[in-house]
Amino acid sequence: MRIHKFTAGEAVAQTREVEPDARLGDLLVLEKDEKAFVVDDEAELDVTVTVEAALAGRSGHLATSACRQIAVTVGYAGADKVVKVHPAIRLRQVRKRAIAAFGISQADAADLVLRLPGETEDLDLNMPVTTLVPRQTCSTTVDLVHTVRPQG
Repeated sequence: MRIHKFTAGEAVAQTREVEPDARLGDLLVLEKDEKAFVVDDEAELDVTVTVEAALAGRSGHLATSACRQIAVTVGYAGADKVVKVHPAIRLRQVRKRAIAAFGISQADAADLVLRLPGETEDLDLNMPVTTLVPRQTCSTTVDLVHTVRPQG
């Protein structure tokens, strides 16, 4: 069984093959007050059970965070809005909530992407938001920007 662990402030997941009967707590090194979650699920995992029991047929994408909620400041067209999300929520949900917070129509939102402030690379919307949050904080900032549309 393969697990992918996403940690606060780390852009790359740690991937490893594990035995289904391994205890989840033996595989995850949790800092003080950190909790483990399945990505896209807000329920805290019991790290005293086996990997198979903890995941119960769900994906092996795990997120760890000491935060119970992340405050994401989203910049768009010179304005900022704060979107509060669970640390195991994927960035695609942050994008969706930001679009709603700014009241952007679906047609106008079609080419919107998330980027770190001042950067030109799009963020991977499949990553959980915890990967953008520096350790010992529960907030981050992203920009919601239109990609360049080809003319022709």
